[in-house]
Amino acid sequence: MTSFREMRFDDLFKINSLVFDAFTEVYSLTFFVKHLLEFPGLSQIAEAPGGKRMGYIFGQFLTKKVKEPHGHVSALTISPDYRRLGVATALMDYFFMMSDLKGASFVNLFMRTSNQAAYKLYSSMGYAHCQTFVDYYPDNPEPEDAYEMRRYIPRPMEVR
Repeated sequence: MTSFREMRFDDLFKINSLVFDAFTEVYSLTFFVKHLLEFPGLSQIAEAPGGKRMGYIFGQFLTKKVKEPHGHVSALTISPDYRRLGVATALMDYFFMMSDLKGASFVNLFMRTSNQAAYKLYSSMGYAHCQTFVDYYPDNPEPEDAYEMRRYIPRPMEVR
């Protein structure tokens, strides 16, 4: 049975096989440490029986310099051995719920335009293409565009 738990610092040294997947953006150790310190509770790891890492999510809750507070998925990665089993959906659902509890208006993420499997996944979860950022990923020799995907959190209307 899959177990989900909050990411710990020692996990950062055990996720290399996930970080270097072709569909995963490579971030520095500093990036991950900063997220664990600044946004506690918004990063989760999925483990298979025996402790093998199946996937992870790193999220942020942004309130400064924006009109609407929102959750942002900084990184979501699932091992190729565990794709299409619902792990990504479970991690995304957790982050959406945590963003809702913090008062977010929406959750967003950026994804490569070429990653059609991710696009189908996010669309099936209620995320919609909001805008396209040209040359967002500085790949060599050709940069790649990114889609911003958003899912709004329903809120009751206030009557004045």
